[in-house]
Amino acid sequence: MTESEVSNLIIIIASPILTQISYAFLVLILGSVIVEYYEWGVFRPAETKFQKFTNFIMKGMFGAGFYFYHKYSKYKWLTAKVLYAITFIGMCIVALIAFNIVRIIVMFVLHLFSLV
Repeated sequence: MTESEVSNLIIIIASPILTQISYAFLVLILGSVIVEYYEWGVFRPAETKFQKFTNFIMKGMFGAGFYFYHKYSKYKWLTAKVLYAITFIGMCIVALIAFNIVRIIVMFVLHLFSLV
């Protein structure tokens, strides 16, 4: 594997993580406006395989921000925003740690099989 292929592999690994973080940031800033767009993209109840696949993609790419938004929606507006901001910072830290762990594992496996 060339260096550019390894870089592309790392970008592919980082894409879902960055998508989750980006959507969570949008939920922090825009609130219910962006959550409504998420709800329009999810089928309830999912009956066909296409609907189930669409729900899987939506939840896998954007689900964390939506989940925490609804979890904190029972609190007053300011309290919910502060809790969500703290959660967002935690999500960023966990995402950085997870990405680095996965990157190290991928690099180890590539070096193990002499692909780099």
